[in-house]
Amino acid sequence: MVFLVIEKERNDLIMWPSIRAFLNIPENLTGKGVNIAVIDSSFAQHPDITSNRQRNTYLIQTSEPDTQPVLLQSNEGPWNKGLHGLWSATAAAGSGMLSNGFFTGAAPDANLYLLQTGSFYTSNDAEEKIGKALEWLKANWRSSNIRGVVLTVTATRDTGLLPWQADPVRILCEELMSEGLLIVSSSGNTKELTCDGPSASPSVLSVGGVIVPVDGDALHAQAYHGCRGNTFDNKWVPEILAPAGNVVLPMPFQSEEERLHHYTASYDNLPDGYARTEGTSYSGPIILGAAACIWQVNPLWSAAKVKEAILRSSTHSPHVWNELRSGLVNVSAAVNMNVSFDDEGFLATTPFLLWKSWKEREHTESLAALRSGDEEETLAALFSYFSEPLSIEMFHDIHPLLQHSSYKIRAAAIILLSECPETISIEDLRPLFKDTSSYVRMGVLYACGKCPDLWEQLLIDIAALFSDMDSDIQYASLTLAAQVKHPFFISPIIAGLMDDAVNQRVSTFSQRCHALEQITGIQFDSEPEWREGQCWYSARSTETRVGIARKWIAWQSS
Repeated sequence: MVFLVIEKERNDLIMWPSIRAFLNIPENLTGKGVNIAVIDSSFAQHPDITSNRQRNTYLIQTSEPDTQPVLLQSNEGPWNKGLHGLWSATAAAGSGMLSNGFFTGAAPDANLYLLQTGSFYTSNDAEEKIGKALEWLKANWRSSNIRGVVLTVTATRDTGLLPWQADPVRILCEELMSEGLLIVSSSGNTKELTCDGPSASPSVLSVGGVIVPVDGDALHAQAYHGCRGNTFDNKWVPEILAPAGNVVLPMPFQSEEERLHHYTASYDNLPDGYARTEGTSYSGPIILGAAACIWQVNPLWSAAKVKEAILRSSTHSPHVWNELRSGLVNVSAAVNMNVSFDDEGFLATTPFLLWKSWKEREHTESLAALRSGDEEETLAALFSYFSEPLSIEMFHDIHPLLQHSSYKIRAAAIILLSECPETISIEDLRPLFKDTSSYVRMGVLYACGKCPDLWEQLLIDIAALFSDMDSDIQYASLTLAAQVKHPFFISPIIAGLMDDAVNQRVSTFSQRCHALEQITGIQFDSEPEWREGQCWYSARSTETRVGIARKWIAWQSS
């Protein structure tokens, strides 16, 4: 393994491996000739991701009237916008241009299609714009010969506890996977939650991470503090791991002061304009880059076969990252794997096509299945009515299922009924807030969000879930509180702030603060302030959260 050492003024050199060095990707595997796509809000025109002699990069503005791909050339900077897009694209296929080709992405010669959605202002806005990017792929991936796409910034209706049919973004992901496009999704950065957005979708390849050690030895890597858990559809997230901590990527500092303010840059000997960062926003694209390397050698392999090869060839180290129940991507092994895979059989039984086949059935047939008493048939019939208007006749058949013995049927029933909020009563919702299944409690929170006329009567029920045993439910109830914006919530939200801060429950702490800001219009500054490259679970981050909790407690007492 080769490491780059840049001599600077420091004598106590700290050396970090590149993505390819850590994963030991063979030099001849660069993704040459393979087209891959990255979805993000915007992209800096940085030399590491723009067109060069080895590959082409295209920018597609998917929220604009003109969505024709435009060849993207680098500019002179200052590259101070579109940084998340820059980092995600670099992790997948960065050329390492400003590091003399050393700190590249996983597939530095792959052709890039950068799908620029525009800024996200609300969760609904994000859902709509990501949907437009996926719709562009649906119309163009074949003609552009795009083999795979990665989502790192996603619209999140829930944290994996709703069925995929309840989320239009996941429906599009499943449709594209059934057509033959590989969809990769970053799973999320907080260990309290199950997952982030599309990574919950059954067919999407969900990616977690490991923390790259300074010696570059994969066996010494620790598990990254990312999301993990079982989804409504019985999928474990994450399915595969890649570098998510101590990932060296371009960091276009605008001044020496900004470089020194970065959390790690002053401790490392890296080329100017590079620094360590962290997040599954980078492990996800690395997996897409790994797939490009596999396609370079096996261009006839389907997306499903590449996914299978990645999963089956991964390196497991149970004593190091067993908590994630997944292996580290191994490109060399995947390329040479003899994958016996029935593409025809797989494509005929994808979740999307099975769902579509149920939706195409006669209404009387679906209704009979709904009344059959068979759990599997009833659930499939329920799902077939998702994303469609609900008739009064259907309401009368679905309503009794709120009492069904199957938690999945109870959850699906309340989600489906919420499409006609005028048909839902307090008596329908209230028992479900105390259901023994987290999936049902997530379903009732989803339904409650669509019934604003009932919010005033459900304040106590919603607030009770702020201290639920399941962090996913806490997070969702706090998200709903931020939507409701009722002063009643202030006291129970503040009551849990310090406990979340001290015990490093990053997601629920953040959502408590967001809800309080929405309700009161007050926002407290972070002290010490957050710095780029800082770990959300570091002692400094914990100190910041404790400080904010104290400010809210003092505000409440004043």
